[in-house]
Amino acid sequence: MAHDEATSIATHKYGTSSSFRTGIFAAFAAIAWYNAIELIILCFISFKRWKGTYFWSLLIASTCIIPNCLGFILLFFPTSVTPWLCVTFILLGWIGMVTGQSVVLWSRLHLVLQNNKLLWHLLWVIGINAVLLHLPTSILLYGTVAYPTGAWARGYNIMERVELVGFCLQELIISSIYVWETVKLLRLRPEGRPRGILTQLLVVNIIIVLLDITVVFAQFVGHYAMQVMFKSVAYSIKLKLEYTILGKLVVVARGCDSQELPLCERDINEVSSFPSDRDPQSNHGVYSMGKKRQGLGTKVNWESQAMAEEIMYIGR
Repeated sequence: MAHDEATSIATHKYGTSSSFRTGIFAAFAAIAWYNAIELIILCFISFKRWKGTYFWSLLIASTCIIPNCLGFILLFFPTSVTPWLCVTFILLGWIGMVTGQSVVLWSRLHLVLQNNKLLWHLLWVIGINAVLLHLPTSILLYGTVAYPTGAWARGYNIMERVELVGFCLQELIISSIYVWETVKLLRLRPEGRPRGILTQLLVVNIIIVLLDITVVFAQFVGHYAMQVMFKSVAYSIKLKLEYTILGKLVVVARGCDSQELPLCERDINEVSSFPSDRDPQSNHGVYSMGKKRQGLGTKVNWESQAMAEEIMYIGR
């Protein structure tokens, strides 16, 4: 059943329209919540230190899957919960889930990208898009609760599509830069088996892109209810994919072979979390060691060192 563009989503009880749809919604919710709980647990057991941009963005994005999915369940099924509370759950979960995912992608760029100017520009893009896309969508969605028919509902339907495409393009750009920089990094280290890591990385990013395209496609063909329920599942899968390749890339980014991992862990533990506390000339960190061995002679990215230290236990 396609979503009526002139009617608010708050007036539709999609979950009761058919037993098949009820089952699909229940399955999507169960998968999303299971993945979210697993991701939250993984966050706490995979990181040796519970701090840093990568840890918090991953934790927030994972946690926000739960209220986003809950809000739609309460909205689509006959309950005594007010639509205002349902929409609040939806928006809080959506903002944290989507922008959190983008920050996760941005954070892992520090492993392979040494261009601090580009990193800051990307962070500004994430922040600006969050304001330009989330704010009008939130206002319009609340407006559809107050005024279920007419301009508010049509405006929300249009803005919802713009928002989905905007965030899809944002994640695609960040992921493309990540793949490109990783390819360059692996070419600098021809020894070992970088092709296997590159293949896994490409497969992971292709899956992420396909999930985004599926969500956007479902919206444009009119399956609004299916799209919003599947969206939580898609983001939970994308976050779980973070754990499949990142640990191996840490080893590559350090300039170490897998046999040298204990040495790298010892060296990286010597790197201060606060770059200003250390003299760059006296740096004995793992990045300096790896780059001297490779003869790259490039500037050390202190943020990359902190990033690698944050996720050192991932992928073991």
